[in-house]
Amino acid sequence: MAANHRRNVIHGNDRYGQLGSPGARSPLEVSYWDLWIVLVLTGPFGGNWDEMIDHFRTKKEGLSRREEAEGLLNHVCLLRQALAQEGSTAEDVLAGADPAFLKTQARKARHKVLEMEFQRRERSTWMVHTPRKQREERAMRGYWSRFPVSPDEYAEPLERQYKTSGWYSEDQSFGLSRKLSAFVRKHEAGASLPQLFALYRAFLTVVIEKMSYVDDSYGIIGETYGEVFEGYLRLDWRELDMPPAVFFRDLIELIIWEDYAFTWKRERPFLASIPPDQVLLVESILREQWEELGALELEYQSEKALTLLGMLYTEQQMFDRFVPIAKEMGTRAWERITTMSEMAEAHGRYDLALAVYEACLGPGMHERFLRNKYEELKSRLSML
Repeated sequence: MAANHRRNVIHGNDRYGQLGSPGARSPLEVSYWDLWIVLVLTGPFGGNWDEMIDHFRTKKEGLSRREEAEGLLNHVCLLRQALAQEGSTAEDVLAGADPAFLKTQARKARHKVLEMEFQRRERSTWMVHTPRKQREERAMRGYWSRFPVSPDEYAEPLERQYKTSGWYSEDQSFGLSRKLSAFVRKHEAGASLPQLFALYRAFLTVVIEKMSYVDDSYGIIGETYGEVFEGYLRLDWRELDMPPAVFFRDLIELIIWEDYAFTWKRERPFLASIPPDQVLLVESILREQWEELGALELEYQSEKALTLLGMLYTEQQMFDRFVPIAKEMGTRAWERITTMSEMAEAHGRYDLALAVYEACLGPGMHERFLRNKYEELKSRLSML
């Protein structure tokens, strides 16, 4: 291991050294973050990568430190992968280092890594560009280049409607809502269909990106957002020079990552309105999102995609999908199960209504409630 043993290290992103044979085309550059992680790995975790990964996976469940833990988790996983691809081990990173130097760095490693005591500006690239960050950015703006008119055309001037600094109080949210609505009305006038798509789509992203600066206790921004969202859905996407897969993927990912309940209760009308020739496409996108987000351990978003998949089946009355999806859903949430069962019952599919409950029942947060609903249904059907 070729290393630069500096005794007064300030930045974790400083270069520590490199791995690889002399003259290698692509030696693996090693930072002090890498060194600190390896020191924690070989120290407190006894060289067990999986144990270290589980540690940060558990830590990220606590929302107060989730960002730090998730960033470190991503760095640990990618460092493990990089070392394996190089044919190196964690011990190779430490090879040839002065023991006294490593002892000093081990203390810093515990502080920075185990205790997660670092500032945002200290993060490595891997700690910044986590799967969560990458997927959220894609959901907000990742498909805009495929629009006939890019929403970028409206996003920047819309952002300028906000203050350059400071917070909007709940009382100030009314003025902000009026300002945003006026912006939309001004640009709607004389706009072509592609321009309207771009205008509304820019609004749906910019408002989400700015919500951390707004107290919307009165719900006025959410109401304005909902109106624009509904207006966007009323536009005829089939008139655009845009592949259906792009339109639906962009919209579905936005809904999955919209985290302020602005689209709540508006997803069902959207899923119910999907033309029959596009239902299988939307199903495939939702199933892909559910599986991919789950594999990335983005549990909340994965569950939201699964809920939307159940909504699609319910609103499109795809009865053959009810039991398999209920089994996947389990008892982690209740409304998506009861809605499917009620739809089956409303169409006289009584055996299916019961089977939905039977498929989902098992350990979970809402098991008792769903078992009670199941028993109520059995009692009600026995009287028919």
